[in-house]
Amino acid sequence: MTSLSIRKMNELSKKKKKGFTLVELIIVIAIIAVLAAIAIPKFGSITRNANLKADIATAKNIHGIAAELIAENPSIAAADLTSAVAKKVDGAASNATALPNSKLNNTAFAVTYTSADGNIVVTAGSGNEVYPKQTGTYAS
Repeated sequence: MTSLSIRKMNELSKKKKKGFTLVELIIVIAIIAVLAAIAIPKFGSITRNANLKADIATAKNIHGIAAELIAENPSIAAADLTSAVAKKVDGAASNATALPNSKLNNTAFAVTYTSADGNIVVTAGSGNEVYPKQTGTYAS
């Protein structure tokens, strides 16, 4: 063989060594898939816990606003309390009648006030107490 053809073969073999092999790429993809399989359920759990804590914080604020309104006007009717709280939550907007929706189950919060014993309960969904005592999906 001539020195020219040997040089050409050396250049070709050097060019072939650049890049990754198919096996190396498949291994990297498999590692990424395993990491994704572990991370995706954790992300869902973190999102659910964040929504749960956001709902409890919102219910706590609604409870505090309701207690403030009752302290200002002890003779407030239970039916008027929800709309009064909604107006305060919405920044005193005159047309606000509903409380915000829960992030966990996308239903509106509700305020229940029992004047006989002075209990204020904030619920969401199908009667799940969110604050002060958490039950149902809000139980920790």
